[in-house]
Amino acid sequence: MGKSDPSDPSDSKHEQKLQAVLLADSFDRAWDPVTSEAHPSSSSSRDDGPSSCAAPDRGRERPLVLCPLNGVPLLRHSVDFLQGSGVEELFVLCGRGADAVEDYLRSCAPGIREDGRGGKAEDGHDKDGGVRRRDSAGAAGGSRIVWSSKMTITTMRFTDCTNAGDALRELDRRNVVKSDPFILMQGDAVTNADLRGAMAGHKARKKKDSSAIMTILLHEVGGWGLDDRDPKGEEGGGDGSANPNAPGYAVRPDHRLPSLRGPDDDLLLALDRTHSDRILLWDSSPSKTSASVPAVFFAENSSSIVLTRDHLDVGVDLCSPDVLARFSDEFDYRRLRSQFVSNSVSEEESGLQSRIHAHIIVRGEYAGRVGDMRRYHAVSMDLLRRWCYPLVPDGYGRMGPGAAGTCYAVDRNLVYRAECGGSEVGRSTVLSGPLLLGPRCTVGGGCHLRRSVLGPGCNVGDGCRLVDCHLWGDVAVGDGAVL
Repeated sequence: MGKSDPSDPSDSKHEQKLQAVLLADSFDRAWDPVTSEAHPSSSSSRDDGPSSCAAPDRGRERPLVLCPLNGVPLLRHSVDFLQGSGVEELFVLCGRGADAVEDYLRSCAPGIREDGRGGKAEDGHDKDGGVRRRDSAGAAGGSRIVWSSKMTITTMRFTDCTNAGDALRELDRRNVVKSDPFILMQGDAVTNADLRGAMAGHKARKKKDSSAIMTILLHEVGGWGLDDRDPKGEEGGGDGSANPNAPGYAVRPDHRLPSLRGPDDDLLLALDRTHSDRILLWDSSPSKTSASVPAVFFAENSSSIVLTRDHLDVGVDLCSPDVLARFSDEFDYRRLRSQFVSNSVSEEESGLQSRIHAHIIVRGEYAGRVGDMRRYHAVSMDLLRRWCYPLVPDGYGRMGPGAAGTCYAVDRNLVYRAECGGSEVGRSTVLSGPLLLGPRCTVGGGCHLRRSVLGPGCNVGDGCRLVDCHLWGDVAVGDGAVL
């Protein structure tokens, strides 16, 4: 038997561990002023030395990834999804709120004590059990956390970056991403998609064509979605019969456009079906009245190009390290989709083309984005309807420390109530699901709660009506209030 070729990527001895990059900063202000306030975990005073008086709140803002979604920060959902997808090394790119992100990750890591004590030990380990180090560039704020026996997380501070393009260029400069492909995930994405099929397809295309540098996950939402006014959808028993993504779902005439689309989410795609759904057009501008596809694409594949507007960007990509190099070469790219992807797929010169393909997630898998408050509510209700299993409140107990700190039990009509800490509900109060009551919640008598989430320590007075509300924690609602 001959010796294996060390340069052969198929040799399992030299297979690189799977890496992922999570953009923890949305680089917009869609959630202001919520994301401008200090994160609760950062409100306590610290003895950080004399320099802490210069800018006490810098880095302690609440980024979008730390906003709770049904009691669990978005960041925890993303980390658990990536770990379940086989990621062994995760890089979290932090902009605003970098200190708060790092504090949260360290509080969830195994071996960290709940007393909050930390500090730098002489052997390079933190006193609380986590492993900490400077990043490869030596800049302040890079730290490595042992998340589990199979995955480590490295936070990287890009506080001077104002857009995703600058962050990816800085990441390329630090030369830490080695795996081909690596997973690039947006911080506002919520999904339970299985990436194994997409990963295998991307590797096969890259082996045949080195210019196939990127695969974008898309979700086919179609021309219908569950209408919140549909009583069957609101009061359903959670069996999935009202889920448009479930296998065997039958379209009903009372269904309307899906609420997962944002007001500015108008994506027009041209896909080459005979070449693994290669993207030939990416137009996400809702203000444009026309779009153009290069004529050379029609000359090559005139019978297989499909124009479609019924797909949702999942916010998860499989990328070759060449993607980072392209950002470094094109210093004026600021946005990942509207500039880099749009310009790359429209390149006509064959020698300069960077081929980007689409992978459509299958029915039964869920994907949503919480880029604005309307979509946040839609995704929250979808999770309570159990469309994104196993991301359900009664499964939080399996997520370990730092997830929610509470186990939930689901009652009929999709009403979730905390098992630990409990909640008190007055007589004659009507609870209409999907609904979540966190620990230490008190609801007075004669109330009506519907399609809402109450965080820990909320107090609702008598005779209140709450519909489509999200109270994150320690909120008092007076008697007779209507929200």
